[in-house]
Amino acid sequence: MPGIGDEMIYRVRDYAPSERVRIIEIIKQKKTPRYLVEIIGGEHAGAQENVPAGRLRGPWADAARYDALMANWERIDQDEPTDPEQAVIEQVFDLLIPTDIAEWEWSPVRFATRVHDHGALPQLIGITSDDLLAQAEGFELDDGDLMLSPDATLLIAEYACRISPMPVLNWVLEKEKDYRQKSKNGSKAVGPDKQPYTTSPEWEYQMYLEHGRPVHELLRAWCGQRAATLRERLGAAEAENRRLDELITELFEELKRLGHANTVEYLVRSYEADRITPANFRPVVDRPLKPSEIPVQYVKAPRRWGY
Repeated sequence: MPGIGDEMIYRVRDYAPSERVRIIEIIKQKKTPRYLVEIIGGEHAGAQENVPAGRLRGPWADAARYDALMANWERIDQDEPTDPEQAVIEQVFDLLIPTDIAEWEWSPVRFATRVHDHGALPQLIGITSDDLLAQAEGFELDDGDLMLSPDATLLIAEYACRISPMPVLNWVLEKEKDYRQKSKNGSKAVGPDKQPYTTSPEWEYQMYLEHGRPVHELLRAWCGQRAATLRERLGAAEAENRRLDELITELFEELKRLGHANTVEYLVRSYEADRITPANFRPVVDRPLKPSEIPVQYVKAPRRWGY
């Protein structure tokens, strides 16, 4: 904690110029103290101000280093991502980017990304940190971590979707199932007065149009048309398989009711034995058997008279 007589860095705002001030009084308060400071040098030299602790940014001896750091933060502090882009960043990082490799941050620049492991990140997104810096702003911190701008954060999310699209598309499918149910029946909620109520299907559908669909469309675009189509085909095949399985079960029950229990038992055994599953769909390539491993088969030859 700074004391009386200390010379400090003073900034009115994050990106305002640094001013040199001296603390002349500490004003005690219940939460955090305030400071009465005197400005040293410049056109306001000698002026006194009552300032909160947050405006004192460190000892004046560190002013050059601090100014360089804040210049870098200002350089990457670009326009914030849109609401759908923010939702996409949060979801993709949660699904695909471990926090010990990289994580997006809220402060001082919203949705800037801190890269902890430069070597592991390319395995997740397919490009290196240098490739990212060629497309967006960033800088290296004293501890070796790399800070990237919000534009670079969007690139990380997009490239990660291209490398690993299936977890993202699975999440989209589950969310759309949830939205579909809510758009049919509404959803239970609790109001500000703590009273439970049910939202209307019309309201839920409007929420989907405004918030859900833009996010899902962006994720599908990033995952690519081929991956999205493949996921839809797989989903359709699984759904059709369940439908046919239920239909066959009903047919077996009907055959039992008509008195064909033995036939049904045979058909069930055959159906289960020949079922195509992920475990047996892929062809298994076995090594050739050694002569000692080939089972011996004895064949009785017909006796030939006269020889």
